[in-house]
Order: sequence, then C-alpha cells, then structure tokens
Amino acid sequence: MAHPRTRAQRQRVRRGEAPGSAARRPSGLQLAIVAVIAVVAVGALIVISGGTSAPPLSTVPPGVRQASHVRGVESAPVTIEEWADFQCPACAQFARTTEAQLLSTYVAKGQVKIVFRHFAFLGAESQWAAEASECANEQDKFWELHDRLYASQAGENRGAFSKDNLRRMGEALGLGPSFAACVDSGRYAQTVRDELKVGQGRGVKATPTLFIGERKIEGAATYDQLKAVLDPLLVGR
Repeated sequence: MAHPRTRAQRQRVRRGEAPGSAARRPSGLQLAIVAVIAVVAVGALIVISGGTSAPPLSTVPPGVRQASHVRGVESAPVTIEEWADFQCPACAQFARTTEAQLLSTYVAKGQVKIVFRHFAFLGAESQWAAEASECANEQDKFWELHDRLYASQAGENRGAFSKDNLRRMGEALGLGPSFAACVDSGRYAQTVRDELKVGQGRGVKATPTLFIGERKIEGAATYDQLKAVLDPLLVGR
C-alpha cells in the first residue's frame, strides 16, 4: 500500500524534484561569492588582453613597403596624409576597412602612399601610445605596433594603453628591453606634442583627418569615397 504524500512532497513532485528530497538552491552568500569570482576573472582578462593577447590587425598585403611612418613607395604619385589618435575608434575602423582596401589596391600598385601623423588629443593614454609608436619606430616596428594598438582599444583612458600594457605589447612584438626603457623615458613626448600643434595649424580638429593634395576629408571615409577622389588624380599615371 502506497504511503500518502505530504503536501510539501506533492509540491516537490510537481516541480520535478525527487520525493523525500529537499530542493537545493544556492544561498545568498553563495551567489555573492560566485559573482565576486566572475568579476575578478573578467577584470583579470581585461588587464591581460590590454597587453599581449589582443591580435594585431592584418592589414598589410605581401610586398607593400613599410618604412618609418610611410606605407607605400616614396615615388607614389599621390599621398594620403592621415592624422590620427590611437584611442580613436573611427581611426581603428578606418585602419580595419578602408586603409586595408587601399593597401591591397592603390598602395600595392605603387600609385598611392599613406603617411601617418600623430594627432594625440584624447588624453594621457593617447600621448603615451603615440610615444610608444615612436619607440617602436627605432626598431623599424612602427606599423606593427600601430596595428596592435588599434586592435587593443578598450575605451578612452581606461588603462588599455597604460605604460605597463605598452611595455607588454612591445615585448610581444619582440622589441626587447630598450623599447621598455624608451617608453618609460618620455623621450618622444615633445615630438608628439609638437606634431599635434602642426596638425592644429593645418586645421585638424577631429580624427581621422585625411589630406589628399589640398583636399581635406574628416572622419572614417569609405573606400568608395576615397576612390572617387583618387581615380581622377591617377588618370594617365
């Protein structure tokens, strides 16, 4: 003869719980502990990704010349002068999309060269990132760090481009102790500040700003927009 179930047992059966067993739910303290662990783990991941784990952008087709701040051959008939800030999201978008397309078409064919200029105006981390890129340039790695910086953005002045993280990026690129010493020295601080003033004198107010000849283009221009500017300049060349 089956034993009658109590009211509590009948409720547990309706909820899918085994008869005779108490429902197990985490206590408030257990939930709080889990939440704290999750926050710590995410915070650690952010710190690590700001240094060496963020993949560099692969924007350079084989055969494209990179020297100092110039992508492309010096004899290219058309120059795109880009004024940019490494913390600027629109600059990163331009690098990932439009610039990558320009490199595989116009730059690879020797028709256009791209010259990078610093307009580090978004705060201390913009300044430090620009200085670090100049330190990387001492070892012919300006563009490698350029790409890694854009791949490592995490909001303005939130620690992604702290000097500790910049040193880690350099280590990941094989730049060695001299790069770390350069980052700490502030050797290029005035160089970066001076270039900002030059940009302001040219009328740069936002990033990215492009100059193609006398034409000024603000914002992350699309490939088609720039193609419409470049093609007429290349007729017969």
